[in-house]
Parts: sequence; C-alpha cells; structure tokens
Amino acid sequence: MTAPTKFTGLLLASGVNQGDPLSAVLEVLAPFSLTVLSAENLVVRDRFIYTLLVELSPDHVAPLSADLDEVSAAGVIDIAYDFTAFALPQPEATIPYRSTTVAPLLSPAQVLDLHKVIGSGAKVTAQNLAIDGSFTVLHIDYQVEGGGSQAVREDLLSKARLLGLATTVRSTREVRIGGEAILFDMDSTFINQEVIDEVAALAGVGEQVSAITDRAMKGELDFKASLIERARLLKGQPAEILQRVKEKITLTSGAREFVEAAHARGARVGIVSGGFHDVIDEVLAPLGIDLVVANRFDIVDGILTGEVLGEIVDREMKAQTLASFADGASRCVAVGDGANDIAMIQGADIGVAFCAKPALQDVSDVVLNHRDLRALLPLLGY
Repeated sequence: MTAPTKFTGLLLASGVNQGDPLSAVLEVLAPFSLTVLSAENLVVRDRFIYTLLVELSPDHVAPLSADLDEVSAAGVIDIAYDFTAFALPQPEATIPYRSTTVAPLLSPAQVLDLHKVIGSGAKVTAQNLAIDGSFTVLHIDYQVEGGGSQAVREDLLSKARLLGLATTVRSTREVRIGGEAILFDMDSTFINQEVIDEVAALAGVGEQVSAITDRAMKGELDFKASLIERARLLKGQPAEILQRVKEKITLTSGAREFVEAAHARGARVGIVSGGFHDVIDEVLAPLGIDLVVANRFDIVDGILTGEVLGEIVDREMKAQTLASFADGASRCVAVGDGANDIAMIQGADIGVAFCAKPALQDVSDVVLNHRDLRALLPLLGY
C-alpha cells in the first residue's frame, strides 16, 4: 500500500532571542492558506531555533519563498526552507518510549553512547537535555517495534549502569504518571544520618554501634540481630538523649520538594525505617508523610532499657509494608541505601538504590549516586 503524501514546507529559522522573533516568520505565513503540522522552538543561551512543518499548495511556493527571503535578507533572522511532497508516516506496530537519565554532568561522549545503544534497535525521535539545579536531565524519545522493546531497554539500562548514570525507561503510551506509592528508607536515605548511630555517639558508644551498623548495611550481619545488639549498648541512657538527637537530624537535600511534587501528582509518600519513631516522627511531621513505619525504644521511667518494643522492622517487614502501601497505586517505587532494603527494592516496580551500598546497587533498577532527592522526580516521569 502506497503511503499518502502531502505537499509540505519545512522551515528552519534561527537568530538572537530578543523581543518576539517568531512574529516575523509567522506574519509571512499568515496570509497563506496553510496547515501547521508541527512546530517547535528551542532557546539555547541567547539564540533561538524554530522549526515549522506546514502543508500548503504548490502554487504558494514561489510567493512564500520570496517573502521568506525578504525577511532573511534583513539580517535579523536566518531562514532556511524546503518544499516537497512528503510521504506521511503511517501507523506502525511501534511503541513510543522515553529514556530519562540524571547525572551531575553529562559529556557528549556519554550522550553518544546512549544514542548508539538506542539506535541499534530503535528509532530516536527526540532529545532534550537541560540542567535542573544541581543535576542534568537527558530525555531521549524513541520508537521500537514491540518485539524488540525489552532488548533495547535492557541494553540501555546496562550501558547507563556502566557509565555510572541513573536511567529509567518508560512507555509514554502505557505508563501512567502520578498516583504512585513511593516508599523511602529513612536513615541515610530520606535523612542524612543513621539515627541509632547518633544516639550512640551521644551515649559514648558511637564507634561500637557505627561498626555494627556499617556491617549490617553491607549485608554482612542479620539486621534484626544487629539492631538488638546495638540497642543493648544504649541500656541505661536517659530518654532525653533522644531529643538531642532530633536536633541533629537533617533532611536529605530535595526531600521536602520531592514530597510536595509527589503529592501534587496524587502520589502517596511513605517511610519504612529500621530507625525509631521516638526520633523521626517529629522530624517528619511538617512534611505530611502518608505513612511512617519504624521501631520504638523501650523506655521505663525515662531510661532506655536497651530493648526494642514489638516486632522489629527488618527487610521482610519493609517488603510487606511496600506491598500493602502500594495497594491501588499506579506504580510502586522503593528507595533505599542498604542491604536491609533489598527485598523492598526487588518488590517495587521501580527500585532505586540511592547513594547505596554495593549489595543494594546490584539488585536495583536504578542506581542514583547524586545526593539530591529532586533528581528522582524526572526519573519517575515528573
């Protein structure tokens, strides 16, 4: 079947971005009977590049060309054009995808590597790169036949990981953005500290507790047993020490902005922590977090007994919390940094290792080593 054609004009205008430079181009086009098929304006530094595809009658080519040449001759705007019969794209058995990459900086070589991977099995249709505060965001749109989509995705994510880049891939036709259930680990993820290490430091057993914490986060020790051991080292400490720890806790950069953006999209944000309600609840209260699950110190007569109340939040409980929290959500997302988060990360639609230990990076969909939670937003399609 022969593809239908339209007689089209492709215009490329560029120049200094001052005033309203597009008006001069549009004023030339306005008197003619044209149909706009696509248009895009890009501003880089102090210059603009404007592309316009129109359908027109071949009889209009000569007078329109003369008018465009006159505008270009004025020396303010450069205009190039091409008029030809063009075969219209036909509906194909292809699926549109968008890959999103976040990094502090991106080099042309890294962008090229990603393009090569996509181009080997798909057709690149658009690219957009912009700096967003402390990080760079690269979107590459592409189309691929359904049978080859998984191979392109796997190759792209593998290459991104080799390059040390955080990359996600989603079908722009099939994946719904918004309405997610997003569950964070707390210590060293949503906040910059390990709560029990901070308590231990004030109690004079900081080195002992930190050494156990480090081994537990690497997966070298059972988390539940390690938490019991660490809590016992705090026996006899006054409960008022917890208030002093609250004053030391700082949110990870971008945490507040992430929650606001997620809530604006109808998503729920939760915390599931091997840390302690006794410290984190007050820190989290102003953010309107939808769910907080954590441990509690046993306190009798204002003194820490060295015990942990109730069932300890370990990797299995984190995974169970994710499963229940995700009920009814469009997607479930888990973010963590240690071995205790492995089951949760593996159970999520998107599992993010955030400035994480190698044990977690190895099983995560996304490895983000830039310590700003706002960098998660474009990776989720926000």
